[in-house]
Amino acid sequence: MDTRALLSLATVAETGSFSRAASALGFTQSAVSQHVAGLERTAGTPLLTRRPTVAPTPAGREFLRHARQILAHEQAARAAVARVTGRDEDTPVSMAVTPGTEHLVPVAGLLAAVVVDDAAGAAAALSSGRADVAVVDGIAAPGDPLPGSGPDLVVRVVTEAPIGVLLPASHPLAGRDAIDLTTLTDARWLDTTGTSCSTSDLASAARLRLRRGTTYTGTSTDAVTSLVRAGHGLHAAPATGYAPPAGLAIVPLRAPRLVHRTEVRVHAPARAAVLALADAVGAAS
Repeated sequence: MDTRALLSLATVAETGSFSRAASALGFTQSAVSQHVAGLERTAGTPLLTRRPTVAPTPAGREFLRHARQILAHEQAARAAVARVTGRDEDTPVSMAVTPGTEHLVPVAGLLAAVVVDDAAGAAAALSSGRADVAVVDGIAAPGDPLPGSGPDLVVRVVTEAPIGVLLPASHPLAGRDAIDLTTLTDARWLDTTGTSCSTSDLASAARLRLRRGTTYTGTSTDAVTSLVRAGHGLHAAPATGYAPPAGLAIVPLRAPRLVHRTEVRVHAPARAAVLALADAVGAAS
């Protein structure tokens, strides 16, 4: 199957226009139309509606799911060959980082781009070859890998700290030496997904259902602390190496044992410029 045709189909679906897809890809509109028509003949059914709008059909949505996987694998294969042959030796380095690790990015060296995404997106960027270095953070049991790791990656732990519960200093549990998370399943937790130590990550790692309170879709640590201080919900935070702001307290988790970890990842083998940038992650923090 011609990957150019798959790329044409995916781009038309994303832009909603054959002409915009042609412009984005540097193809003629006729070529894009032929690519899509050829795929539709192969599939035996229309993959896109043309009127009143250009959009994937139900069959097209399913076809596109597989097409994007094929394109990602092709991109990853090209990147792997470039690494092995050294053809990309002088190419500037691209990084994918999570919001909680932006402050660790080194600014020296051959830096082409720094893309901020969630942990899954940063891992996908590395695996597909869109990024040379990934810096991710997340919650896991001690010794367990963070999601998105793999046997073909070189992983360095930048920071690791036990998890604690961030709560108002006036909270009845604020003076405890430690606490079991199971005793807090009925407490209100901030409903977060994009923050460092997000409630969704905590619940997943602990395999517990936590009662959600106020929803916060941002990534700001300051916003989280303000919401916790105001009583809108509890939140997880590193229990060491982090001084709680005024009006807040951190109580370490006794059970389950969980850590917040920051990792830098590169493919093996990696060129010198990539290794140098990966080694510099967190060096100035």
